[in-house]
Amino acid sequence: MRTRRRNFLPLVAQKVPMNSSSAHPSFHDIARIISPMKRREYSIASSQAVNPTTVALMIVVVSWVDPKGRDRFGQATRYLSSLPIGSKVTASVKPSVMKLPTLDTAPLIMAGLGTGLAPFRAFVQYRAMQKAQGKDIGSILLYMGSRHQREEYLYGEEWEAYQDAGVITLLGRAFSRDQKQKIYIQDRMRETVSDIIQAYIKDEGSFYLCGPTWPVPDVTEVLEEAIREEGRLSGKKVDGRKEIERLKEAGRYVLEVY
Repeated sequence: MRTRRRNFLPLVAQKVPMNSSSAHPSFHDIARIISPMKRREYSIASSQAVNPTTVALMIVVVSWVDPKGRDRFGQATRYLSSLPIGSKVTASVKPSVMKLPTLDTAPLIMAGLGTGLAPFRAFVQYRAMQKAQGKDIGSILLYMGSRHQREEYLYGEEWEAYQDAGVITLLGRAFSRDQKQKIYIQDRMRETVSDIIQAYIKDEGSFYLCGPTWPVPDVTEVLEEAIREEGRLSGKKVDGRKEIERLKEAGRYVLEVY
């Protein structure tokens, strides 16, 4: 495609005389030619039931250096980070695949990488509100993954406070670059597979994963291992992959990946 584009531009220049009005399009004409920017979508990191008049977002400002040594930035994240407090922005809300189970006592098993923790903060806020109202809530297993705890332990103190309050049952933290041997989110899940068996299979909980696509196969493999192990302990042979498909159809295996 690049080669064809290079050949196309000189061809246009040859066919359109520079004194022609077509060679000097107006701003309006250029605006009609250029495709509009795609809207940026972010998961909401707060519960509407707890905070009905505000919306929290968990956003990392994207920045990098290109091959020519020039600083580059994400258009939307840089724009949002530079806004003065109190500024107005245009936004819309669309339904999410991330929905809590109908039963408040149903366990939640959640795996979030980086800003993929956003919807789970909303989930935990809601369950914490229910607990404060004296209602019974299901167990919450929260697994999180990032590179460095010092720089990327997003809402770390808040998660720990929820754990101390008995809202979060298990907090599995995987900081892959903080030690010589890399530790990933699937490793923390595998270390606590007995808890997953209890919450996900025996107590009929729901599993959620939010973040980049790359850990999906590894995380799903841990769930399949848990399913097969529970079957073995029960004296049954279970096809982990088929069971995951069944759970997906039942809304108990939910992915929001990008």
